[in-house]
Amino acid sequence: MTQRVVIAGGTGEVGQRLLALMAGNEALQVRVLTRRSGLPRSAPNLVALPFDYDDAAAYGRLFEEPCDLLFIALGTTRAKAGSDAAFLRVDRDYPIQLIQALAAAWPSARVGLVSSVGADRPRGLYLGAKAAVEAALVQSGLAHAIARPSMLRSERQEFRLGEVAVDRLFSPAIHALGRTLFPRNQGWWRWAPVHVREVAASLLAATLVLEPGEHCILEGLDLHPGPVTQWGRP
Repeated sequence: MTQRVVIAGGTGEVGQRLLALMAGNEALQVRVLTRRSGLPRSAPNLVALPFDYDDAAAYGRLFEEPCDLLFIALGTTRAKAGSDAAFLRVDRDYPIQLIQALAAAWPSARVGLVSSVGADRPRGLYLGAKAAVEAALVQSGLAHAIARPSMLRSERQEFRLGEVAVDRLFSPAIHALGRTLFPRNQGWWRWAPVHVREVAASLLAATLVLEPGEHCILEGLDLHPGPVTQWGRP
């Protein structure tokens, strides 16, 4: 049975990994919301759908077509957005509008959301935005899986000093210590840096098997199959 998928944030780090996992899967027909033409990956089951997130009417039109699964991997930084308001539009407002429009049109659909560790006890602009989206998802009644990764590791083309430092200096030490002393400690792995491929794989697997009304939170050991079960670098 073919599942109709919509993904928002398919050009981001986790989003691109989700597309890689779904590409070529004939059981998944994927519409990728995009502001620009083209996709980071080409496959017969992936279709680019130009979408204006600032057009309130676009959300209703989007879900005039059936949708079984919605993945939300939207995100930016305060520095890149340029202001608090611009940041909140991307990280909070757009995801909430997608969730509300989907719930109104297809209440049996499922949602996979990329959030953040600490969203359950939010402080500051970033975590406040993530917490607001999670709350809206719970209130929608949609079946959902929420991934709460810590610092993300990736092969990002854009240089970010903090991420490079974590990836090359702190991450190997944290993972080595965790494998040695805390291999099954949820608290340790909850805050350990995690690769985007681990997040995408865990979120996709969890969302695909959700039953109506079911929900789950993925964090810590749920997102670290590499260092925990394989005893190797993720």
